[in-house]
Amino acid sequence: MVDPVSVSPVGDLHLQDPADASSAAASSHPAESAERLPSFCIALPTYNEAAAIENCVTNISSFLSTVPTRTAIVAVDDGSKDETWNILLRLQQKFPSLILERHAQNGGYGAAQRTLCRVAAENGFEYALVMDADGTQAPHFIANFFEPMQRRVDLVKATRYDKGGTVKGVSWQRYWISRAGNLLARMVMGLPITDFTNGFRAIRTEAWARIPTTERGFIVLIEEVYLAGKMGFSFDEVPYVLTVRQEEGSESKFTYQWSIYWRYLHYIFKR
Repeated sequence: MVDPVSVSPVGDLHLQDPADASSAAASSHPAESAERLPSFCIALPTYNEAAAIENCVTNISSFLSTVPTRTAIVAVDDGSKDETWNILLRLQQKFPSLILERHAQNGGYGAAQRTLCRVAAENGFEYALVMDADGTQAPHFIANFFEPMQRRVDLVKATRYDKGGTVKGVSWQRYWISRAGNLLARMVMGLPITDFTNGFRAIRTEAWARIPTTERGFIVLIEEVYLAGKMGFSFDEVPYVLTVRQEEGSESKFTYQWSIYWRYLHYIFKR
């Protein structure tokens, strides 16, 4: 069991409240109110990201300052052993819309995802847009999610393998292992997704809270898609470009183990 510790933002969120915005839109432009951009938070699971987290939060905050809806960054530190948590606390003084939560002990990627879901819902965001905290996902790709979010799609996945998405600086072995695994998942599971294993995604918080995931590690991404498909949720994909990590000393925050691949196959062939 992960024991979370929360730290509330030190000031008000920097953009207009969505209730006020939607009320004004509905009164003056009824046809447009259904197409407004929903409120959303950027959800960052972090573990030992001291080398990258400051640039990550700074760059995302800069992008969010241009977005015409209520936004924030929610960061869950999953028991980091480096200076990640202290850096986040310092960043919160600079960025008042940064909402922090900490696990006293490392609970794994899946546990961090569930805490992110809870905090996003508690703060009233309609969507949580999950990104890695290592800077490999450029903030300008956030805008690609806006159109399907306006259509209230339940789960929008970023894809490296369709619609113009690609990877840069990744070894061909890693690329083709990932590509083959995702092709197999698409064929067997029959879902309109090309990039099952990608954690860069936007999900309606109401839908996310209903998905009863239990996995501890990265396999939670496959479990989530599997359960969402069984529950009849809607899907869409948007393109993005994955780049290799540039921060020297920034190691993977959540490690892969061979058991993950067995669990991956379990969900692919599960009926």
